[in-house]
Amino acid sequence: EVSVERSVLLLDAEKSTAAMGNLLSNAIRFSPEHGTVRLAVSRTSGQVRVDVTDEGPGVAPADRAHVFEPFYRGERQPENAVRGTGIGLSIVQEYIHAHGGRVQVLQMPGDALRSFFRIELPDVS
Repeated sequence: EVSVERSVLLLDAEKSTAAMGNLLSNAIRFSPEHGTVRLAVSRTSGQVRVDVTDEGPGVAPADRAHVFEPFYRGERQPENAVRGTGIGLSIVQEYIHAHGGRVQVLQMPGDALRSFFRIELPDVS
């Protein structure tokens, strides 16, 4: 599911594609079979916000402060999946920061266990 508002961003195509690809592949990897991954793009006070949500277990509260550290792998890993290297989210953070933005892992409203990722980038529209 994708929802979009028209915005203009100045981005390096390769780096922004890699960042979004990492977030989306994680969302797919951690979602249950036949789960839904949502990508919502919105504008808010000079920024473009991209929220990536899925139906997986989310990032464990103890892991949230560390998920952007290189080689960090959280406690919640999908069963029977190839174990990742732990560098994907650190790359996302590096590339988003290079574009003047930020990336966060946030708690899903009303659900203390689940979380989602939010990217905020400068809107030049």
